[in-house]
Amino acid sequence: MSSAKGPGPRTLTLIWISIVLVFSMSLVSPTVGVTTSVSGSDDQEAEPDFEENFRQYFDYYSMTEYLQGLQARFPDLMKLYSLGRTFEGREIWCAKLSDSAAIVDDGDPGSEPDVLIVGAHHGNEWISYETALYVMTFLLENYGSVTGNGSAATYLLDNREVFFVPMLNADGTQYAHDTDRGWRKNREPNYALDNTPGPLRDPDLVPVSYGVDINRNYGWMWHDSGGSNVILSSGSSYRGPPDNKDDDGDAIVQFDIRHGIFPGPDEGVDEDPWDGIDNDGDGKIDEDPAGGFSSAETIAMKELGDTHDFRTAITYHSYSELILWPWGYTHEVPRDGPVMAQLGGRMAEMNGYRPMQGVDLYKVTGEFNDWFYAEYGTFGYTFEIGRTHNIPAEGILNHTRLNLDPALYLIYSAENPYISYLRFRSNMTTVTRDGDVIRVEIPMEDEGYPFALRMEEASLVYRWKGGPWERAGVVLGDDGNLSGSIPVDVDEGKLDFYLELKDDMGNIITEPAYAPLSLVSYHLKLDSIFSLYFGFDTVLVMLFTLGVSWGGFSLGIAKSIRSDRSREGKNG
Repeated sequence: MSSAKGPGPRTLTLIWISIVLVFSMSLVSPTVGVTTSVSGSDDQEAEPDFEENFRQYFDYYSMTEYLQGLQARFPDLMKLYSLGRTFEGREIWCAKLSDSAAIVDDGDPGSEPDVLIVGAHHGNEWISYETALYVMTFLLENYGSVTGNGSAATYLLDNREVFFVPMLNADGTQYAHDTDRGWRKNREPNYALDNTPGPLRDPDLVPVSYGVDINRNYGWMWHDSGGSNVILSSGSSYRGPPDNKDDDGDAIVQFDIRHGIFPGPDEGVDEDPWDGIDNDGDGKIDEDPAGGFSSAETIAMKELGDTHDFRTAITYHSYSELILWPWGYTHEVPRDGPVMAQLGGRMAEMNGYRPMQGVDLYKVTGEFNDWFYAEYGTFGYTFEIGRTHNIPAEGILNHTRLNLDPALYLIYSAENPYISYLRFRSNMTTVTRDGDVIRVEIPMEDEGYPFALRMEEASLVYRWKGGPWERAGVVLGDDGNLSGSIPVDVDEGKLDFYLELKDDMGNIITEPAYAPLSLVSYHLKLDSIFSLYFGFDTVLVMLFTLGVSWGGFSLGIAKSIRSDRSREGKNG
């Protein structure tokens, strides 16, 4: 009886050949393991602590305390001051946010674009000021970090000056908290003689009603009919009393009820309203307005607009889930209508709202965005938040979070609103290695960018393993995608890069936004037979290759074993 023996020499040789071949295929040939992420806005973070402040509504007094607390915590980033007082004596708070907020302009004059964000034109629209406060708090709380939310907050406060007027209508808002939840206007008194010429008001008269709709009290097209209550001061959209002053000094009276004088709209007092037209033919424009700016709140906003160059603006309202832009008084498309529509559409993609020119909702005169665009060229947007005025407190965070990204995008776009025409797909970026270079391809869609891109100056700005920044050229392919090649000077490590473009107007475009604080990161590792690290993907490759290879050798090995045993039997 023979004793059991292992495989013979020929069988062992075949087994060793199969093992070596398997490991050679999966390890000996160098492979680059690549993982990618966009550092910054795509990072997942825990719910921020500051959101605890947005689980119930502020009123004027608690908001004032909150703003003063932020000022104390962030004295370098926030400057809190009053634009004036309301009729009832409340401060119209304005908070300027920037990396050096106390300085008039952080860089050279005009180098940092100004942005304006306003809440609570209407007293019953509480979600409007909550959203403004949420965006403001987000920027302050996240400034200084270059990961996650901090990349956006740090970049924007370093490169923009953002002004927040969270509760413009402080009197109306507080009245809505204390007395009438549906109160819309401010709280100034209206008298029966307000619509007559001259200073006929008796200080002892009893008001016939209270309140002016602040968002009908801006000067632009105030005189036009439609969109507001003209005479009925008790109406919810009462636009305020007429000017009734001879502002241009021509000594002509427009009308005189006592003597039955009713000249036409283009003669006398108020004959040259704010509409950009020389109505009275004297060679001057808009020097004898018909009305508007009769309320402390709109006067404060006019003075703010006169002293700053606001490139973009948001005024929050409720409700209807809409994003609106000028004009509100006419269906005529403004000169910058196409780019305002493009930018509004991009923001609407972020919050799911419906974008449209303001007048497409309904006609409105004497409105915030129309005035700021007509007078200052500001690209202003109205966000109509939610589906009701009375959003419950537990819904505050849902709406403020939803509207954060559009606000950040508009602040970012203040430098170059045309950026909205370029759409990059960083999450679809492809990276391949070809010898000693890494090839990068970034999909880009040009939806009508109005300026030529200087491709000879385009570059991938990159660094290896946190080292110095370097540049590699970029070309624009026939498919519209941008591609470049980065030389490989390391075997493994982290590659950070971002795309930088310039147009023929000198605008700089980066992808991702907020670069270089926000970057595309790739992690390269070079695996070899000498490596002690096996990733999960490598193990799968080994098992698959082993299965295929073993199948090819199994018959030969089995036959060899049977042959060895046969010889052993014959020799036994």
